[in-house]
Amino acid sequence: MATILAAQLAQIAAKSSNPLDLKAQKRAHSKSLLFDQSVAATQDFDNIYQICLEGYQELCQMDKRFIKFARTIFSEQSRTEERAQLTAAQNKDLDEVLESFLWLVSARILLRPALKAIEWLIRRFRSVDLGLNTKARHASSQDANRRAGYHYSALLSFWATIATEAVVGLIDQSVSGRRESQRQKESDVLLQILPILNEGLAMRQVPDLRVGCYMILTVLASKMELQDRVLTSMIKAVVSHWTPDTTHAGLICLSVLAQQRQAIELPQQVFKAIMSINGIGSDIRILRERYQVSKLTLGLVLGVLQRQCKGQDTYPLSFVTTVIEGRLMTNDHISTAVKAILSSAADQNMIEENGADNQGQLADLILRLVDSQEAGALVQEIIKGTEINMEIIEAKLQVLPRPASDVGIRIIKEVESEEVAKPTPETFEDVITHIPTRTAYELSFLSHSNSYVFESLANAFSLASSSPPNLGKFSELAVLRKSLAMTEPLFLSFFVRYWCGPYPGSSRSAAIISVKDYLSDVTPTADLQVLIPYVLYALADPVVKVRNAAIELVLKLDSFHVEGEHEERKSPSLPVLGTENIYGSGSETTQVAWLSAIDASRLIKEILKPSLEECRQDRLYISRVLADSLVGSIQLRKSQTQQKELKKSSKAAILTTLCSHILHTPLYAVKSRLLSMIDGISKVGGTSKSKLLLPLLLAQKTLDEKILKDRCNQELVDYIKFLDQVSRIVAPEEKDGIRALQDIITEESAKISALLRKAVFHRLCEVWEFIKVDTQLSIATSMLDLAIGVSTQYHDQEAQTEALEALRAVKLSSATLSSFLENRPAVSECPVDESPNAKRRRTIHGHVDIHKQRNHIHSTDYALKYITIVLELVEGSKAGTAPHLMKDLFQILTDLQHSKPQIGTDSAYLQSLILGCLNGILEHSRKSPNILIDRSAVRADLIIDCFRTTTSPQVQQAALLLMSSLASVSPELIIHSVMPIFTFMSTNILRQSDDYSIHVVDQTIESVIPPLVRALHKQKGGPLAGASELLLSFVAAFEHVPIHRRKGLFLSLVEKLGPEEFLFVLLILLLDRYAQQDDAIKFSRDFIGHYSALVQLTTMEKYLDVVLDSLKPKPTVSNYLLNSADDRTQASMAYNLLLLLPQIFGSQKLVSKLAKALSIESTEAHRLRRVYSRIVEQTILLADQTHTFKKLPEACDQVLDATIGLLTLQESIISLQILLDQGNYKVRRQVLKSLEHKITSESAGNITSQKACIALLPQLTAVLEESSDLFLKYAVVSCIDRILEKYGKKDVDSLTEVMRVVAGGSCLAADDSRLRVMAILCIATSAEILGEAIISIIPQSLPKAIEYLGTNLQEEQIEESLHNAAYSLFGALFLYIPWIVTGQYLDQILRASQVSATADLPPVCNESRIEVLNLIAKHSGAQECFASLSRTWNSAVTEGPQAIKETLSVFHLALERHSKSAIAKHSQILLDLFLKAFDLRYSQCTPRTEDSYDENQIDEFERLVNENAITMIYKLNDSNFRPFFSNMVEWATAPATKKERQQMQHRQITWYTFLHTFFDTLQSIVTGYASFMLDDVVAILNDISFQESDSKLLWKRVIAALHAAFEHDQDDFWQSPSHFSAISGPLITQFTHATQVSLVPDLIPCISALAVAANSPDHHKSLNSAIMVHMRSNEAAVRLAAVQCEMGITEKLGEEWLGLLPEMLPFISELQEDDDEKVEREVGKWILQIEGILGESLDSMLL
Repeated sequence: MATILAAQLAQIAAKSSNPLDLKAQKRAHSKSLLFDQSVAATQDFDNIYQICLEGYQELCQMDKRFIKFARTIFSEQSRTEERAQLTAAQNKDLDEVLESFLWLVSARILLRPALKAIEWLIRRFRSVDLGLNTKARHASSQDANRRAGYHYSALLSFWATIATEAVVGLIDQSVSGRRESQRQKESDVLLQILPILNEGLAMRQVPDLRVGCYMILTVLASKMELQDRVLTSMIKAVVSHWTPDTTHAGLICLSVLAQQRQAIELPQQVFKAIMSINGIGSDIRILRERYQVSKLTLGLVLGVLQRQCKGQDTYPLSFVTTVIEGRLMTNDHISTAVKAILSSAADQNMIEENGADNQGQLADLILRLVDSQEAGALVQEIIKGTEINMEIIEAKLQVLPRPASDVGIRIIKEVESEEVAKPTPETFEDVITHIPTRTAYELSFLSHSNSYVFESLANAFSLASSSPPNLGKFSELAVLRKSLAMTEPLFLSFFVRYWCGPYPGSSRSAAIISVKDYLSDVTPTADLQVLIPYVLYALADPVVKVRNAAIELVLKLDSFHVEGEHEERKSPSLPVLGTENIYGSGSETTQVAWLSAIDASRLIKEILKPSLEECRQDRLYISRVLADSLVGSIQLRKSQTQQKELKKSSKAAILTTLCSHILHTPLYAVKSRLLSMIDGISKVGGTSKSKLLLPLLLAQKTLDEKILKDRCNQELVDYIKFLDQVSRIVAPEEKDGIRALQDIITEESAKISALLRKAVFHRLCEVWEFIKVDTQLSIATSMLDLAIGVSTQYHDQEAQTEALEALRAVKLSSATLSSFLENRPAVSECPVDESPNAKRRRTIHGHVDIHKQRNHIHSTDYALKYITIVLELVEGSKAGTAPHLMKDLFQILTDLQHSKPQIGTDSAYLQSLILGCLNGILEHSRKSPNILIDRSAVRADLIIDCFRTTTSPQVQQAALLLMSSLASVSPELIIHSVMPIFTFMSTNILRQSDDYSIHVVDQTIESVIPPLVRALHKQKGGPLAGASELLLSFVAAFEHVPIHRRKGLFLSLVEKLGPEEFLFVLLILLLDRYAQQDDAIKFSRDFIGHYSALVQLTTMEKYLDVVLDSLKPKPTVSNYLLNSADDRTQASMAYNLLLLLPQIFGSQKLVSKLAKALSIESTEAHRLRRVYSRIVEQTILLADQTHTFKKLPEACDQVLDATIGLLTLQESIISLQILLDQGNYKVRRQVLKSLEHKITSESAGNITSQKACIALLPQLTAVLEESSDLFLKYAVVSCIDRILEKYGKKDVDSLTEVMRVVAGGSCLAADDSRLRVMAILCIATSAEILGEAIISIIPQSLPKAIEYLGTNLQEEQIEESLHNAAYSLFGALFLYIPWIVTGQYLDQILRASQVSATADLPPVCNESRIEVLNLIAKHSGAQECFASLSRTWNSAVTEGPQAIKETLSVFHLALERHSKSAIAKHSQILLDLFLKAFDLRYSQCTPRTEDSYDENQIDEFERLVNENAITMIYKLNDSNFRPFFSNMVEWATAPATKKERQQMQHRQITWYTFLHTFFDTLQSIVTGYASFMLDDVVAILNDISFQESDSKLLWKRVIAALHAAFEHDQDDFWQSPSHFSAISGPLITQFTHATQVSLVPDLIPCISALAVAANSPDHHKSLNSAIMVHMRSNEAAVRLAAVQCEMGITEKLGEEWLGLLPEMLPFISELQEDDDEKVEREVGKWILQIEGILGESLDSMLL
């Protein structure tokens, strides 16, 4: 059962549109093509329809085929059409229409009107949620077009967006509270979508389609919970068949898919596809800025490492370095990647299987990461957190010697040797055997020439570094010439080069220790300061072990120097080691600057030694120490290091020495690290670092970039970073250095590295603000020439771009900008290019055509490019502080305007730049009054000409902003030219929907309107005409202004014009032009709601004045405002204007504002009341003037109702008091009517309103007594009636006095029937409200009402209103003071009601009468009610059946309502009333006439009377009822003459009808009362004659009464012999009448009931005997009746009766042979009945 229910619920859910899910509805409503989701959610369908209809109408103008859709999806009805309310067939038809429209519009899909039209399909018809069927069909069609080569990129992109939205809709629909249901729905969605995506991804030639598929896959992965196998299939599909055009979008998709997968490893196919992309690291870096690529990147890193370890399909580990150093993953994922690297390094099997190549690469990778400035700290922290022993890893990584190719140094081999290289030795002993014993010419391993033996020595040392014995052997190698270490640098230079090289940290530390150990064993005979730069390098090493070793070496060096400067001077001077050959035998060594022994000692003792412990902890500390020591005393005191200050000479010497080593060392790693250390030092005394290192910068110009890159890569140095360090050598104050930088960027040489130039540009930008202005101008001019491309022989596009970017990045001085502008080429003077796309061409020999180049400099293209770049620079430099540029800018603008035919449309961008720059200058001058502008340079006419002639929105916007700024600074310059601006604005910029256009218009309004208004006020005719012209420009553009910006635009406009003066003008113009558009009315309502209550009412007062003026024969004001040029009548124009007023006055915001303003008594409150009363009076007068027109009266009524609804009741009464006292009759009447409606809707609990209404009563009564105007009296009485209803109980005394006036001669006693009716109704209301307080007016009002009712009922044409009003009064009296209406008044009301009942009145009159009669029955006293009913019974009989029915109904309700005691108390009155009612048949049938009631009516009345009698009996006990019953028996059986006896039969019929109801209803309780009728029944049965119909009816009623008495006998009443014998005989005798009447329906059931009630064998036997006597009657009908009677008794008594069967058998045998067939047939049935009861056949018993 649960499964069936679940299936049913799932089926319902699948078809459900979530009508109760408000969030789902909101999400569905917010899906939009044009608007953001937050904006779309707030829009209603009216606004959406207006926007989309505009687009559709424009489409119809383009193509007439769209017109047919105006009757369907773009009709007015479509705004309310809901898909959920349509049938399946209707939805199918709708889908066909939508699809037809989409096919037709697809050709114009990129046009704005098409997008607007499609927006309606999405928002109204949920076309996005309909699934992908239509899109799939479209895609199939597009596929065919694509295969034919007809695909269009933009169209594909649009449909991809639509399809993506559709997928989002499908996924949203699949959301379910049950997980199983949701999974099933998601599976259905995937089955529907994935085949289409699979087909789309297979099309390699259509990149836009693939990108669309990627979008959908991204949505599926991010919004659905997909399993890993599905996601894996998706990522495989993404990379299959992708092309360079789709890799970027594919990577985005892959990043999302990978982020959703649980697994990190990527499939081999996916990994290879991604890694095959050129520059994948850069792509990931770019993607990381916007997307989560961490998991995808980690998968790639792990893939690289995995394949590196396996030695298959190896990929460069530089990718891993790029990823980790660039922090392209999260810290957790970086941690995972680093641990994977360390695990790979710790894998001994990998090292042994894959050899030294992979080992070396892993070693380089780990060293690079640890040494990285970007990620080194994080990597070291991760390493500390692992359990891997780094020393073991280092040892493993250096087990095998690294090949020379790893570091880029080839071992020199003999040219003649062609033997195959022997395998690389695997042990230290093997390696050293292959090392030569001497070098051919090498004296230092730091020489710039290549060393043929260094790499072999390095490999050997790497193997020996972990073994102290081997280290000792290594140091003793003959080739190192250890014994000569103090005279030549060969021995020490090897270790220096090793610890500065790309080797494991433990090996490098071993190299330093080896030097320290050597120095420990010897007495120094040379100055070892050559080691100092390299010791500094080691102190900044990222490996702690290396820094520790360097510290020990420093301490050893320190031990060579004595303490104190004096002692140092006394010590003998030692020769400096390496002064002749440390960097080779050439100038590289001879130009090295060396320290004196004292300065070297100071460097070690005062700078290095005190900071050794800090260096141990922080690798960067040595850089801070060095900088603080050399910079000077002030910086030293500010620094955190504790160093002694050196002498300036020592500082200069140290800096000079370090710089010389940086210049001449061949190790780029050393150069880079030492440059970083001295980066913060620019000058020491008179020694400039820039001058010292400038040769290094200049040397970069001539070096081969490829060789330099290779050297940096070999030493694990970032080449780009190194170039940046080199460029930072130059300080801004150094002219030579700046000139060198300028030469680098301008020098036309193919050797200049692009990366070097880029670094130089970067350095220039950094120091730009410190460069002198004249130098800035020179450099900027050079960069400008480079950016423009004056000479491009060696400058590629990248160089031009870099120059331009640099110009944009620096802050150009005003002098520089002015120079650029002054030196511009004039466009108008340039010759026209033969070809607009002409390019500079080279000669066949590769040289530039100089003639063409010179022509190019003077060409239009060159001029435009120059001006464009310069203007962009001016704009970017915020040239507001340079007002002197205005003249040049206006000249350029003039030049461009004059050159338009020459340059075409290219000037729009330039114009916008110029206008923007000018605007910036004016804005700055407005904010800074100290800045003066040259007003003579301003050309307002030129600005307007640009605005007028251009088609570019950007130029128009810029021109408007400039005019706005001019209006703020110098309004007199533009005031006479302002009107054309607004005219042009209405046709273009006002129709734009972007935010910037909004800003432009707002700025224009804010700046231009105020001076314009001041000028309009000075005009002779006043400002209205000019203001209306201005506003008309904006109103004309209203329907084109985007809906979301209309309010802000017009608010800004009106605020600047002044809402008090001109708001009504705007509303008049809007409604006059767009009255038939709902959005115009809605906008006007919302718009005016922005203002205060006083402004709104004042505006509406002026608005109504214009409406009234428009209806005059000679209008005045309205001529300015209304468009009378068309064929509209005055009435139609007035009607259009009136449509707005109910909307405004019905605004709840206005009501709230008015209530708040009027709550405080002030001048504003008094003014509000005056204006309000004036508006009411205007509306009433307007309605009076327009009553002859067709639509205007109804419109005026709506306006008045809305106006009255503005104020509370109290404020309405106060505000309209003047009109009630002084207005004319028409105004007063209408005011009272309005107040009446207001009172009706007011809350009764409002105390303030109550007091205001009560206070109004005296004024109303005075009008009622004094006025002769009937219509005014009508209004007064109606208003009093409403006050009574609401507040009557609050002040009874005041209202009682009012009611006396109403009941007096001026109202109730007036001759006017309508006034009488209203007075009666008012009195009725007072009776309801005031109750007993109006007793004093009843004597004069009730008789009048009865009199008016009676007179009205006698008239030929009954006035229904008077009839109902009288009954309203009667009802109120009976309901609230019933005891006051008794006796004569009650009789008159009943008789009038009887007349009314037969008057054929409408249902409403009958309802009012019946309601009053019911109230009489319920609320009148028992005696008064019953007595009055008795007294008026005969009149009711006279009036007719309806009167009797209503009288009996009243009687019945009264019996039910009154208590038992009251019924018993007034039983005599009731007896009299019942006897009159029982005599109805007698009175109507004795004798029967034409006017007598028919038999059916009499039967119905008797039924009603009997029901009333039963109701009464229920409330009487036996002692009360028995006399009552006895009197009724006496009335029915009183002896009469023979003539009277025949007439008395009618009473007996009525009586026995009652007895039948009596016994049948009360049953066994009243069986004993049968004794009262027994004698009379016997007499009737014995004397009955069937000759007359009345006798036959009487017989039937008697038999029915007996049947009821027999049937309900439970007290053995009829078992008594006296009762049984008395009745059985007469009953059996009735068989003799079988020939005259049918006995089956009445007599036979009665005798059967008697047999059941007798319940005695004796009685049964006697009864059977009497019946069988009639079986031998001569009449067949009698015999038949006897047989049927036996059958009935047999059926009732069964076997009990068949005990008499022996007596019956003879008679049965005889009757079987009866002559009558009917008798025989009935006997046969009887026999079967007996056999059925006995269960045996009677054949054997019958003769």
